Amino acid sequence: MSTTVDAPLILLEGKEREVHEEDVVLIEDLNGGFILAVCRKGEGVDDNLRVGRYSPGVGYARSKGEAPSRAKQTYHFQLSFIGRIGERGLELNDRIVAPGSRVYAFGRSLDPMKYVGHEECISIPNAYLARDEGWKVPFDKRFIPYHIGVYGATGSGKSFLARCLLIPVLQRAGYDVLILDWSGVDYAPFFRRETIHISEFRKDPASAVAYICWKAGEFWYETPRNPVREALEAVITDDLLSEAPKLGLEQFKERLRSEVEKAISSSAGASRSLALLRFKRCVEKFSDDDWRALMGERSVDDLIPQPAKEPRGEPKVRVVNMYGASSDEKLSFFIALSGKIISAMDKLKEGERLYLSLIIDEGPQYCPCMPSGLQRRATDNIMAMCATGRKKGLCVVLISQGIAGDIGINAAVRRNLNTQFIGKIDPLDYDEASKRLGPFGIRVEELLNLRPGQFYFVGMLNPSPTPLFISFKVGEEGGGEPAPEPPEAHH
Repeated sequence: MSTTVDAPLILLEGKEREVHEEDVVLIEDLNGGFILAVCRKGEGVDDNLRVGRYSPGVGYARSKGEAPSRAKQTYHFQLSFIGRIGERGLELNDRIVAPGSRVYAFGRSLDPMKYVGHEECISIPNAYLARDEGWKVPFDKRFIPYHIGVYGATGSGKSFLARCLLIPVLQRAGYDVLILDWSGVDYAPFFRRETIHISEFRKDPASAVAYICWKAGEFWYETPRNPVREALEAVITDDLLSEAPKLGLEQFKERLRSEVEKAISSSAGASRSLALLRFKRCVEKFSDDDWRALMGERSVDDLIPQPAKEPRGEPKVRVVNMYGASSDEKLSFFIALSGKIISAMDKLKEGERLYLSLIIDEGPQYCPCMPSGLQRRATDNIMAMCATGRKKGLCVVLISQGIAGDIGINAAVRRNLNTQFIGKIDPLDYDEASKRLGPFGIRVEELLNLRPGQFYFVGMLNPSPTPLFISFKVGEEGGGEPAPEPPEAHH
């Protein structure tokens, strides 16, 4: 049964060996015109071998151990329409495709995506459509500020996708790229010159307190009330941290220790002598490097680019290496950074945009399913950046092993990510992936078995209304150069 969005495809004899799922084909509609479509839900049917009931073919197979006649054997796909080819490029198909229309496969020298793109489209480097390296993947740069989610289980290639596909294409569109590398191993080693360690930044008071308590093991307190933490919160201010580089290491150490000891000594309660003893014993174990981590000179303002009225001619990449910091310290840094980004967007003048892509690795660490504490503030800031960024030239990219639930990201944040790259999923994400891809004829079971470097591309950045299956070679750093042009087509 044909509709305006899909139709069945019956393969000619022998073609089942040549046509694959996710291949792009051309329909010559008997009602007029040509339609691009994707092959999905492939099936092979043999009426002589239908299970669940007896037939002569089944009896023959059981008694002889051989297949019966192939006369009643058929192979077919369900075609998911990309669109009708019109005078101005690809158009939405609004006509029922005539049954019996012929369908043609594209050869390797023909790129079907040249019909999909338009003047605002650029190609994603180092990636190709389906399994043919000559078929480029279009990317509609108008919708970059609508935000992106990259989902895939461990080993699916999502970090490679961000490094060698997303970063080059975002730069090509004129966006600076800022990456927060949670573990310090997925991006920092590949952008050594552009990497800044989190310890080089001047901490806000909350980050400094979190850092000291983490290094000191919470001063051996296991109860909600921690008198040493309370003293640190009273002593550590923005003024003290901004003066730290001028004071020098020894003077800063002595000033901080003496002021905290005074704050503990002046506090009420019988436990102050114990708190003072614990503080002294713990900070005695701090190395000079531990103290220097509190004396960062860089400001997070340095990470935010100047506003512009046009896409940037020479976009930059910067990586913040968060290795070695506690979770609270990382979250406090992010809260400070995201607050500055929101403030910068609020100050933009008419016609100005930020042209910044913020890539957040390990998304569930910032905005889990049920956030609390610092994660709650981080989640709120991400939602605020997404809401404001759509009109101010900010693209938020969240990378996560899971889509939803305990292994995924917050539902309210997820709804703001218009475009998704979905690779191999965890079985726990079956239902969520089904909601996103099932309506387009994609069997979600197949997402459980995708190989590294295989993703579905869905959303506004994809100029095709149906998700496209893209591939890339994991482990081959692309350097951001565009894929080579395919040879000129000859019919």
